[in-house]
Amino acid sequence: MIKLDCDDDKLLKVINNLFEQKNLIYKVKSNQYFVNIKIKVNSNNINIDINGSKNNLTLPIDINYFFSQILKSISNVKLSLKDYEYFPYQRLLSGNHKKSFLSDIQNTIISNLVSSTQGVNKDTLYCLIWKKDKEISINKLDTHLTNLKNQLKKELNLSINFQSHDKNLRLLID
Repeated sequence: MIKLDCDDDKLLKVINNLFEQKNLIYKVKSNQYFVNIKIKVNSNNINIDINGSKNNLTLPIDINYFFSQILKSISNVKLSLKDYEYFPYQRLLSGNHKKSFLSDIQNTIISNLVSSTQGVNKDTLYCLIWKKDKEISINKLDTHLTNLKNQLKKELNLSINFQSHDKNLRLLID
């Protein structure tokens, strides 16, 4: 999850829309962020502070170059999950000299569950993954949860479980 701050409201709206299109920002409220991006614009430059790492880009700037610089900076963001490292922007879990690459759906599941200590509503998670579905079929989500659990066990020998209470899903790592 990315927390985005910008002193220019128009630029903030453009960046926010771009990040939503690329599934880097979700509309689910989170109490934990993987990345904190602060952007300040002046007449000649855009100053970007990503988790304390600063970059100064000259204006005018191509939006694709701007976005690539941000992606380059966030690609090595990692979180510790027990004895494993989770790279949300590489869709990767690694540990014990093994790696498991996650699908987009699996990464959306893991990133939302890791960033929300209170858990995530299953319907909300479903709508994040399948935005265009008219009807929610929780069995579809449950199948992906089972496949993710099996993949991590097979590839990393990592045992994870999901706890569901009143449609609120939480991640449990053994």
